[in-house]
Amino acid sequence: MQQIDKKEPGLPTEFSDLPLGEQIVLWGFRMWAKAFNQNTNISHLLQEGFRLAGISEAFTHLNSLMHIFASSGKGSIDIHYPNCSNISIDEHRILGAIAAYQNDKDFNNCDPYLSFWLSSAALRMSRAPMLQLANTLKKKGLLFVPRPWSLTLSADNLMNHTSPDDNHTIH
Repeated sequence: MQQIDKKEPGLPTEFSDLPLGEQIVLWGFRMWAKAFNQNTNISHLLQEGFRLAGISEAFTHLNSLMHIFASSGKGSIDIHYPNCSNISIDEHRILGAIAAYQNDKDFNNCDPYLSFWLSSAALRMSRAPMLQLANTLKKKGLLFVPRPWSLTLSADNLMNHTSPDDNHTIH
C-alpha cells in the first residue's frame, strides 16, 4: 500500500475524515472493485446505497466508469477494501478527478487525474461518465475537494504500465 505524505495541509488520510459525499462515492468504488475481484454482482446493493444517500442516478455513472477502469485500464489501481480506514493515493486521484470535473470542464485539466491508468482511447470513453457523475453529485450539493497535489507525487507512486493485459482494480 502506498503511504501519503502527511505534509500536505488538511489532507484527509483516513476514510472517516472525508466529507460525507466523498465517503459515499469512495464506498461505491471500493464495493464495486471488491465485487469485481470476487466475480460477484452487487449492483442491487450499490443502487440501494446510492438511493438511500439521495444520489441514485450516480450509481449508473460510477458503474460505467468502473467498467472502463476494469476493461480498458492499464496497470494497477490501488482501490482499498471497503473496511480499510486509509485512503490510497489512487483513490485520492479518482476523487480529485471528480472535483476537477465539478469545477472545470476543460479536459486538459481533468484528464491528468485518470491518465495514470487509462490509455488515450479509454480516457476519452471515461469523460462522459466522469462528467455525469461529477454533475450529478454537484447538483445534490456534494462538492469534492480539489486534489491537484495528487498529480505531483513521485514516480515511485506511479503504476507500472508494462503490459495492457496487466489490468487490476485491487487493494
